[in-house]
Amino acid sequence: MKLLDASAFRISIQFAIIFTVIASGALVSVYIITFSEIKEQIDRELIHELNELKSHHEKFNTTALKEHIKNRQQYGKHLHHYYALTDNKLRLLSGSQYLIPFINPASTNTGEINFSDAFNVEHEKDDDNRLRIASLQLDNKYYLVAAQSNSSISELQEHTTMAIIIAIIITLTLAFSIGLYMSKQALAKINSINEGLEKSITHNFAYPLPVPKNEDEFQALILKLNLMLEKIKELIIGMRQVTDNIAHDLRNPLTRLKNRLEVTLLHPRKDTEYQYAMENAIEDCNELLKTFNSLLSIAQAEAGVRRDSWQLVELSELIDDMIELYRVVAEKNELSLIWNKTEPIKITGNRQLLAQSLSNLLENAIKYSNKGGTIYLRLYKKDKHPVVEICDTGPGIPKQHRKKVLDRFQRLDSSRSTPGSGLGLSLVKAVSKLHSAQLQLQDNKPGLCVKIIFNLEGISTWPRNEEDMQ
Repeated sequence: MKLLDASAFRISIQFAIIFTVIASGALVSVYIITFSEIKEQIDRELIHELNELKSHHEKFNTTALKEHIKNRQQYGKHLHHYYALTDNKLRLLSGSQYLIPFINPASTNTGEINFSDAFNVEHEKDDDNRLRIASLQLDNKYYLVAAQSNSSISELQEHTTMAIIIAIIITLTLAFSIGLYMSKQALAKINSINEGLEKSITHNFAYPLPVPKNEDEFQALILKLNLMLEKIKELIIGMRQVTDNIAHDLRNPLTRLKNRLEVTLLHPRKDTEYQYAMENAIEDCNELLKTFNSLLSIAQAEAGVRRDSWQLVELSELIDDMIELYRVVAEKNELSLIWNKTEPIKITGNRQLLAQSLSNLLENAIKYSNKGGTIYLRLYKKDKHPVVEICDTGPGIPKQHRKKVLDRFQRLDSSRSTPGSGLGLSLVKAVSKLHSAQLQLQDNKPGLCVKIIFNLEGISTWPRNEEDMQ
């Protein structure tokens, strides 16, 4: 991915522009406020001086005012202050001659102070040529003028303006540089992720992404991506295994069905023989349909497609229904079903899938228990979590095989001679995971004890089923 095409670069550029505009606005605001305050301060000083001269005139007389202005003019030059007194015909009576052109009789009323700015003032050598001037009319006979230099302020304004322009240019340059650097850093990480994903996809998700040491958002993203890649890898492996297992496990019944039908058609037979052959063929078809229905149920449970039909399920009532359904089968196999009914415990779930899971567990318990054995069903709460427990007194499952038997079409060698497809526990695992429940296979000494521990809060961060095999 090119830098200019990266969204990180565009965001960085936008951030740089916004930051520069805000910084520029702040600098200009400080500039305006500062120099407005300085100008107002000069105006206040001029007003104060004019009022003081006016008071001196009212207290004494015009001759005294002339002398007072003359004295002020002498020591005021060092402070860049200037004064002038003229008659109503603008003839200089005292002070600086070069202030007279800046008196505007038309805009100067008696008692009112008029302000003006003078630039390029030509007067004594080395004096200021930029003045802030205030004028006042006295008794309709005289014009009193006070001026103060603002050359230093104007120079300061020029220097400050130049400094602000330079600061804006530097800020914009730094903002763009930092944005460019940050964009390259982010883009390098994104390119690393893209390269890692491409490598993983090319090699059938065999290579996880390298996890950075820094605990930031990229590390969290990569960890999630690695989990996703691992899940995809597991699904691909599972699909291959399912395909292989389907081809292997369904080949025998299909071959048997085909051979039986071919043998039946070799010679003319009696109606009873044809009927017997068709009954066997239908039985084989039912087994195949049962296998496909189990695969469909597992796929639906794993995909969560039945969540819209969830409801409150009373577990004790559900177990009652299962006991009533399988008690006759258990008695026929000379087995005892022991179920101690407890107080009602309700969970939210899919009743049909839960019933199918319990049905699979009971069928396995009846199928693998020896005659005279006992099957125990228990329902209780452990740490406020409902637990369904089904235990038998059969041969059990060795610890090293308890993870394997949860996969599709997986059967132990000792159970190859018994009917079944190897999908029962796979469905129980999928339904348990759908309901955020733990599935545990434990030793009943003798026999197998299966526990389904439900999580009432529906938190999906429980330990994985495979790790719960004890």
